[in-house]
Amino acid sequence: MNQLIYEKNMDALRTKYPVWAKILEDVKRKKRNFDVMAEESLTGEVILKVNQEGRVLYLNGRYAPAAVIDRWFDRQGDIEEYAPIVIIGISNGEHIRRIIERAPKTSNILIYEPSFELFRRAMQEVDISFIFQPDIPVGIIVEGMNEYEMDAFFHFFISYDNMAFLRYYVSGNYQELFPEQVEDFVAGMKKYISDIHVSWDTVLRYANVRAVNVLANLPYLYEGYSMGELYGMLPEDIPVIIVSAGPSLNKNIMDLKKAVGKACIIATDTAMKPLLNAGIKPNLFVIVDGLKPELLFLHKDISKVPMVTMTAVSTEPMACHKGKKFFYYADSGFENEILKELGEKEGANRMLPCLMTGGSVATSAFSLALNMGARTVILVGQDLAMTGNRTHADGTFQDKMDEINTNSREYFEIEAADGGKVLTRADFKLYLEWFEKYIKEWDHITVVDATEGGALIHGSKIMTLKNAIKKYCKREFNVKWHIDHCKKLFVGENREIAINCFANSIEKLEEVKKKANEGLRYYERLEKLVKKHRDSGKELGKVLKKIKKLNHYMESDYMAQTVMDSLVGLNYTLRPLVYQMQEERADELLDVAAQGRVLLYGVTVAVDEIKLIAEKTVVEYAKTHPIERKKNGREGNDQL
Repeated sequence: MNQLIYEKNMDALRTKYPVWAKILEDVKRKKRNFDVMAEESLTGEVILKVNQEGRVLYLNGRYAPAAVIDRWFDRQGDIEEYAPIVIIGISNGEHIRRIIERAPKTSNILIYEPSFELFRRAMQEVDISFIFQPDIPVGIIVEGMNEYEMDAFFHFFISYDNMAFLRYYVSGNYQELFPEQVEDFVAGMKKYISDIHVSWDTVLRYANVRAVNVLANLPYLYEGYSMGELYGMLPEDIPVIIVSAGPSLNKNIMDLKKAVGKACIIATDTAMKPLLNAGIKPNLFVIVDGLKPELLFLHKDISKVPMVTMTAVSTEPMACHKGKKFFYYADSGFENEILKELGEKEGANRMLPCLMTGGSVATSAFSLALNMGARTVILVGQDLAMTGNRTHADGTFQDKMDEINTNSREYFEIEAADGGKVLTRADFKLYLEWFEKYIKEWDHITVVDATEGGALIHGSKIMTLKNAIKKYCKREFNVKWHIDHCKKLFVGENREIAINCFANSIEKLEEVKKKANEGLRYYERLEKLVKKHRDSGKELGKVLKKIKKLNHYMESDYMAQTVMDSLVGLNYTLRPLVYQMQEERADELLDVAAQGRVLLYGVTVAVDEIKLIAEKTVVEYAKTHPIERKKNGREGNDQL
């Protein structure tokens, strides 16, 4: 061991990661099937080699390690500004040093070391103290130290905006030495990027309907309840039964009658018609989809079951359902403005709570159950698979669901709950992984899979619904009584806050359009200045300052946010272009001007469209639902 190098590295490590330094000092050498040795390359650099059962493997080359990284740069070509760079293997650190020196200063660099022992030997033999400097944009994951932070690092370093520019470097012979660790790391990174795609595809799917939904549904919020009213409602010994609409629901739906009054039954939206047709009224049902069809809610008893929803969901089920509605956070600027004003008047935080979701209504219902206080969750109809070659239970989309053709590549086999195999598809597999992840993390929760079919959910207890009810539904508890005694969001004079915001919608939209037109003039002026080679000086500074102020308005004003929600598709196209920096400042400013003009022109068009929607929804509602003022010292009734 090179004592001087080791102390230098440890001093740097103690400054940035004191816990790591303690681990390195305290943890004894771990059992391994290889030995790590240091030697000098032909070019005088310290290099590391591994002797694994008589086979010698050099990490990053034997003769000229620097040449390896030079060849890597040649293959990469130009690395874009803000490109994330992922490095697998610390080795002797020379490749990391060269990448830090030559990559754009705006790049974030993530290092993954699959071997604790190799990290220890690198600390003992080569100077890698530069990695731990506070001003270096480097993240480090070391197996045996902080591998549990992997997802957090992916989230911090890789985004939709920069993932197309990602570069990765695999140190020599790491794949041969640590095939499983490298494969798992790469698979995790690919899954994270895939999840970003899924997330953005979902956003785009709803881009053209979100603003319409929010404006149409805000009046329901005005008459509704916060989902926070449901939090902590259940004693720990009262289970929640989440009923989904998987094909296996047909097997045991009638068994649910024995749980009524002894559990909180939460249905997914698609499961509502089969339940109601079976004479079962759940305590709540959840809806998350902005495009859910009216067909699923056409039942005479639908309004007898309270809905857990948000203002961005489909307008059709909201109109069909005349009953009590509990709202969770929709990330809507308009909604947030109303609730912010309500909170300021009441002197309390009135923002709606978030409902953590894994992408499906069933995972959202699971999160709701835990927030309500459940310690036992029983899953029913949660097939996550094509049980019987069907997607849903009978009585959902059709009285008798058709069999599907499972011969396409869309479907693949996974473990079944009964020990065999069952077909699933990619979206169901994502939801399955979400359940498994949180069942493992929330180990204080008992999760029972009483679906009696479908995919195996690892970590859950498999049993029939009859046995689950017999074991966990042991005492009476009146969930309905507690739901009936929840307090509305807007009461008394505070109802005026929402009505005023509704009535002022057109005026606020005109303000957004005016600001957008001002911005168009700023960008036109910017373009003219650059083309006249006046891309420096006071005049340019004034224009850029005005653009910055305008951008702040568009990002912070609640009505501007509402308009921008309808332009997500345009943002989707433009956002990555922001990171394709031009070599010349003039070209860069011209790109900024062009993109800004496209976006703001889209704002002006969207404002006119949203005005028509607002006039038919919130503005009309404000006209037909005036607030009675206090009369003779008493509060008047709300005219609903």
